[in-house]
Amino acid sequence: MAATRCIVSRSWLRAEALAVAVAAIWLALAAPVAAQQGLPPPPDDEAPENFPDGKGRDETFYLCIACHGSALIKQQGMSRERWDQTLTWMTDKHGMPEPDAADRKLIVDYLATAFPPRQRGKPNPFLPN
Repeated sequence: MAATRCIVSRSWLRAEALAVAVAAIWLALAAPVAAQQGLPPPPDDEAPENFPDGKGRDETFYLCIACHGSALIKQQGMSRERWDQTLTWMTDKHGMPEPDAADRKLIVDYLATAFPPRQRGKPNPFLPN
């Protein structure tokens, strides 16, 4: 009887492991399928108000949030030239729709003002200003 119980337990563990693996795969595939079908993303606290106030905030937020979260933008700190290069890269490599010239200028101006290059560490007091 003990041997039978052990075999049943092993089979049960294999079945349980298989069920967990199938569930993990299903969850990994469900989000992209939902996005392709136009379903809304999971609720979160994404809102234009999470970005610094300024001209172009809403346009920038909605262009960027279509592909990635606002945290990715907020952690960057780049010059205007680098923001412009990043938009070109996203258009060329990732299929981002090209904004018209006026919108692009507005968005790059906003990004350069709201998320400028950051100074790393403390300034060296012995270097000239």
